[in-house]
Amino acid sequence: MKIAFASNEGRALDCHFGQCTSFAIFDFGEKGYRLLETRPLPAPQPETEECDKFQQRVDLIQDCTVLFVVKIGGDATKTVLKAGIILLQSEQGSEIIPQLEQLGRMLKERPPLWLVKALKRGQGLGRADHLL
Repeated sequence: MKIAFASNEGRALDCHFGQCTSFAIFDFGEKGYRLLETRPLPAPQPETEECDKFQQRVDLIQDCTVLFVVKIGGDATKTVLKAGIILLQSEQGSEIIPQLEQLGRMLKERPPLWLVKALKRGQGLGRADHLL
């Protein structure tokens, strides 16, 4: 499955969802993880409405199953969840690799139901299970 991290630097969660300029995209599964790419947002247009900015970000990560953010507002949360993306919040400055390693440990030990469903969904199985 693909996991997106709202990150301007690409190494840590360092920005609010509505203010991030890029997403670090990782492939994650039972065999581990790897960086796929960094997806920058196009330059903002002054006339773009706030709700359009949220949708633009969601469109950029639509193929991801999980999104990690530091903070996210209510309207943006609704947009992310409506797209079927699992939303996880972490502390400002949290490094991405330890987050992925923690998910790997959870997967090997006692994976929570949301993680099992996310992996199945990320593999194209159980598409109807996107609402947890």
